[in-house]
Amino acid sequence: MRQFRIEPGLLAGSVYADLHANDIGLFEVLAASDEWSVRRLAQALSAPISTISSALDRLERQDLVRRSRIPDDRRVVRVALTPRGQRLAGRLNGAHIENCRAMLARLSPEEREQFIRLAAKIAGR
Repeated sequence: MRQFRIEPGLLAGSVYADLHANDIGLFEVLAASDEWSVRRLAQALSAPISTISSALDRLERQDLVRRSRIPDDRRVVRVALTPRGQRLAGRLNGAHIENCRAMLARLSPEEREQFIRLAAKIAGR
């Protein structure tokens, strides 16, 4: 697995270049739904709210996410990807798929089938 670790030098010019390690997980979660609060994000990522807030500050400055308060309860802050953030989330997803393909390419067709079957079992499908 060490061979597939993304090293900082390899990130230059890639879709990951301007992202902090925490940002990638945020993008995965935010791309799945547009109904996220800061608290729900923290729970989904098992991270402190302060960590999520710092990441959101950074991503908001880059126009990748937006935060807004809901009219019914001004204490709740909703978080969503901006159009620019949605495009980046799509590119991140594509890069993730390509990374998985590269890892699976080392397996024989039978090994890939077995791996997918076992991964699906672990995922509860």
